[in-house]
Amino acid sequence: MKVEPVLAKLNALRQDTKGEGGVEEKAIYHAFCFISYEVGPFTDFVESGAEPKEKKGTSAGEAARTLLAALEELREDVSDDEADMEFIALDKAVGFVAKTVGDFQHYLNEAGEGS
Repeated sequence: MKVEPVLAKLNALRQDTKGEGGVEEKAIYHAFCFISYEVGPFTDFVESGAEPKEKKGTSAGEAARTLLAALEELREDVSDDEADMEFIALDKAVGFVAKTVGDFQHYLNEAGEGS
């Protein structure tokens, strides 16, 4: 699978949730930004199944765990059609963030959302 449709769907989800407030909007926004920042490893993860490695040495905090849980819930909400691009995009985002949750926390800290 190519990464471009996954990124496009994540961006569309980010735009769709814009202005809603709440943890789902925050989760999609920050997942998209983090994945965009880590696009090389995310591309390898999506296209070749390469396991991403954490680089920052940061422990996952409450912010990262809360947003990851929200992403997992969003994925579960659309899990009735695993061939749908929305499910695929959320599934890839959850998988990548879960494997790099410390780096996600580091990103959140830098973005001022880490508390």
